[in-house]
Amino acid sequence: MSYLVYAVDNADRLTLLGPPTPEGGPNLKQIALSYIHAPKLARRTTGGEFGQEEPCAFEAAELMRTTFIGKPVKFTEDYVIDALQRRAGRLTLVNGEDASILLLQNGFATLPERIPPRMDKALFSKYTALMNEARAAKKGIFAPDAARHVRKLVELNSEETVKLGTKIKGKEILVRVEEILLPTILMVSAESLGSTHIAVHMPGVTVKDPDCMSVSAAAKFHTERYLLHRKVNILFEGVDSFGNILGSVTSSKGVFQVELLSRGLVKLNGSTLGFTSHAEEFQAAEKKAKEGRLGLWKNHEEPKESKTLQVNYGSAASATPGLPVKNVNGNNGPEYKGPMMFNAVIVQIINGDTIAVRVEETNEIIRVSLAGVRSSKNVTREQDGRSPETRVTYSDYEWEAKEFLRTHYIGKRVVVQVEFARQIPETKEVRPVALVTVCETGENIGVSLLETGYATFSLGKNDICSAASLLQSANEKASSARLGIYSKVNAPAVKVVELSHLGVSRGKYYLSFLQRGMQGNRPPMLKGVVDVVIGGSSLRVYIPKEHFQIPVKVAGIITPMGAVSGSENPDPCAEESKAFAVSLLQQMEVEIQVHTVDKVGNFISTVYLQDGTNFAVATVEAGLGTVANAERLPYLQQLIDAERKAQSEKKNIWASNSTIPQRAAKLEAERNANGIKSYTRSTGPRAEFISYTLSEVGDDGYSVYLQDNTEEAENMMATLQDLAKQASTIGGEYHPKRGELVVAQYKADKTWNRAKVLHAKKDDEIVTVLFVDFGTKSEVRVKDIRHIPRGPEFAIARDTAPLARLVSLAYLKKKVPSQESNIGYACDTVYDYTDGPVIAKEVYHDGQGNLYYTVTVNENVASLSETLLQRGYALLDSTAQSVDPNDYKRHEAAQAVARRGHKGMWQYGDIDDESDDD
Repeated sequence: MSYLVYAVDNADRLTLLGPPTPEGGPNLKQIALSYIHAPKLARRTTGGEFGQEEPCAFEAAELMRTTFIGKPVKFTEDYVIDALQRRAGRLTLVNGEDASILLLQNGFATLPERIPPRMDKALFSKYTALMNEARAAKKGIFAPDAARHVRKLVELNSEETVKLGTKIKGKEILVRVEEILLPTILMVSAESLGSTHIAVHMPGVTVKDPDCMSVSAAAKFHTERYLLHRKVNILFEGVDSFGNILGSVTSSKGVFQVELLSRGLVKLNGSTLGFTSHAEEFQAAEKKAKEGRLGLWKNHEEPKESKTLQVNYGSAASATPGLPVKNVNGNNGPEYKGPMMFNAVIVQIINGDTIAVRVEETNEIIRVSLAGVRSSKNVTREQDGRSPETRVTYSDYEWEAKEFLRTHYIGKRVVVQVEFARQIPETKEVRPVALVTVCETGENIGVSLLETGYATFSLGKNDICSAASLLQSANEKASSARLGIYSKVNAPAVKVVELSHLGVSRGKYYLSFLQRGMQGNRPPMLKGVVDVVIGGSSLRVYIPKEHFQIPVKVAGIITPMGAVSGSENPDPCAEESKAFAVSLLQQMEVEIQVHTVDKVGNFISTVYLQDGTNFAVATVEAGLGTVANAERLPYLQQLIDAERKAQSEKKNIWASNSTIPQRAAKLEAERNANGIKSYTRSTGPRAEFISYTLSEVGDDGYSVYLQDNTEEAENMMATLQDLAKQASTIGGEYHPKRGELVVAQYKADKTWNRAKVLHAKKDDEIVTVLFVDFGTKSEVRVKDIRHIPRGPEFAIARDTAPLARLVSLAYLKKKVPSQESNIGYACDTVYDYTDGPVIAKEVYHDGQGNLYYTVTVNENVASLSETLLQRGYALLDSTAQSVDPNDYKRHEAAQAVARRGHKGMWQYGDIDDESDDD
């Protein structure tokens, strides 16, 4: 089958484009060049930085891209690399030029000293000769200065990006397209741009149709098909308001945006259209796509006006005659039938002239517009395709107006006096327009806002307001003082990035920003403002320091959830839980500690009120939440105490006629069902490395007995042995019972120690015991066993916990193939690993109370678990991956050593270890 080279991901790893699939989608095949190894390019880490690059990796990749990208080739498959999910084989151009030979001739590849399995001897000899010739000629990686051919790529910060974009504005530069982030965003590199990759946004176009995934995918494929890993000319056209570098891909055929627009793959973007000199071409191209109903315009229809009417009433009970309302057409609309005057509490600032209040009489939340006041409402929202980031820009003092109302009046008790009502054009909502006065001071909120100059006085020709003159006077006062919008200074723009549906990878990327300055396992305190309460433990929080608005889930608790759809029933107390959160948090200033991010992209955080109250503890204490996933939180005990108190007082969800949230019940059921497979990360002093003595190996070969290496433990051991010796002289021999704690003589050194009877029959002269302070199992004659006397002087011997703690080795399965023989090998490995002194830490525990430890002789060498995996005498427990992903990867690499070397259990190839799960 004939292919085209679609991408060169690395010198020895490529992506080929085959004939279209029957479904019409792209037919991409990821391949690797068989038997050879080429140096690897630097890749971005999960934190956003660049990793280490191997010598000559860039030169090797450039050679392959220049020679093969976009050209027809023949691919001969040799084998499959399962780990990379790539087919391995040989690649040749139509003229017969071989990719592997090209790399070997130029010193950009190596092959193993011994012939790999399945490789033809003649081919191995040919490849070896080519490699040796390159080595003799000191080419590529064999050159004396090869180590200097390593790029040290750096990530530019926002200031450096803007500075670079300004510097190259108006220049046309030949660049290499490294990656296609979106159909309109390219990641490029060039020698003139320095040792970095920069994102270039195509001005004037955007992908803004998340509902049309097929078109978005087609747009990205089209861009990758013609630009990815190719050298192209980009005309840099400036930097947009968000600090993004703008540039158009140009060629003799024109501008690439025209190509995308004419096919209906993208839309015009008015916010950046002014940056390009090709605006007219872009508009003509989009018009052509609309006329041909191509791509995004295939089923395009003009939006129809909604006829749905939504009316919000201030209160269900009101004897006040209806207040007439003019609709958007100037005709009489539905009447406002809510109360004309009522007391309320301000719970949310919607925008610079609209607030949400909770009516005291009914607890209903309604929106109220401030009479005679108009803010700019100049808010623009930009989102590229399905990107989780939405860039919001507040201009013309809209942010300042909203912040003034929030900082001065949120949570205040007010009197709302309705002057008239409006029908909102977009939603057809009937909204009261009122004078709002603070009960405590008598301050008119509208007047105070107008005096700042952040809003203007405005009344329609049919609007009647009893405080019109007062409001107009406040407006004139701001105008004469040249405040706010009346000042000669340009109105500042405030930019906020709203994050939502981030997913795991993007969530971890932003988590690194939110955890900067982390000390140990303690995240930093971040000041924030709760923009909106979504549920009892679900919030959206604005972080001023980072200019982010993030989705937050309160750590350590589960709260009742409202009905997601009409067919579902809400949890009991769902409304009460949300109202509680609104009263304490909504648009209040808080401090948060971000612990982690979940798979959806919510940031799991501890939230503290201004007075230091822990919101999670307060919620649980009010009986509006249950404790869940709080094992690693430092205030776990506070949560437990609060829950017990709420249970004893039968508050809310603990009342006799209520139930705990469905999610909490489901989580509890899952944990009970999973049992030992449910692992929880350990915390506390034993979660750090401590010195122990490894006294014995457990029966299963994958657990060990540890003794504390402390003076207190040594003294206790001496005391216990002394008491055991005394007990041996009191009374004669007797026949012990199974499970009984006794003192027994250890045959090897004739010392008396505490022991637990494991097996004993009535007439047997020998019984099996476990010396509990050492973990040693032994067969002992009945005449060498004594009972522990009941006197108070032997209470320590009876009651002290065993000094040898049995712990399982972390990340290892308990059951393996050929159990008996492999356990023997595992035990021998443990005895060879150390003659006693070790350091160990508790990593996690399971639902049955079993502890799992990392045991090692030195933090800088392979642990006991890793050693067993490397020798092929143990198998990795995949269910422990979530405990510590980084630690798990180390153990995964250790198992890969045995797997590749066919050691131990891997002697005869891969084994089906999944069937042997515990």
